[in-house]
Amino acid sequence: MRWAALTTKTKATVVVVVAGLLWIGGVGTAGAVVGAVATAAGPSQSHQVAAVDATHAPSPTPTPTPTPTPVVTVSEATTVSPVPFERTTVDDPALPKGQTQLRTTGVDGELTATWRITTTDGVETARDEVDKAVTTPPVAEVTAIGSYVAPVPAPAPVEQAAPAQQAPAAPAPAAITPGAFCADAQSGSVAQAANGRSYQCGGKGPDANGHLHWNTM
Repeated sequence: MRWAALTTKTKATVVVVVAGLLWIGGVGTAGAVVGAVATAAGPSQSHQVAAVDATHAPSPTPTPTPTPTPVVTVSEATTVSPVPFERTTVDDPALPKGQTQLRTTGVDGELTATWRITTTDGVETARDEVDKAVTTPPVAEVTAIGSYVAPVPAPAPVEQAAPAQQAPAAPAPAAITPGAFCADAQSGSVAQAANGRSYQCGGKGPDANGHLHWNTM
């Protein structure tokens, strides 16, 4: 049967069949069917069938590219940070006022924190603190401040001068014996006798032998 002799409905059916074969069997199968129909229909009708087939043939569906699944990793890590020590002072009454003395050296403590770390394809995307605690307490620094004030010394006592010692009194001359000899050194001196009367040595000059006597005045 010639293509020209086909009804319009039959021609539409042929086109649909060719399009289905193109989708299922590929271009080769559809081309064979179209060629066969074109041979039976004649040169003029073959061009018409080919044009209709090319117009209504569906385009191939592209193969979708698979989306890579991200790699998510969760791990834990710890960090250690210092805890500053405090400074205190105490009074020391044994230390001179104004002086200071270090009694205890201050030492920082340690604070340990635990973190949950999330990484996506090797890149950190989240960090959450899950725990923290003071693992080493700090040691406070202690400084002593002196408050001792020495008492004012008492004034030294004034030494009083020792009283002057009086020279011992010369012993009273012994009572002389009137008319008795007296020394040449005592010539002219006056002395008292036991009878209460005064006598002078050599008052009458030396005797015949040149000796002096206690003579009455």
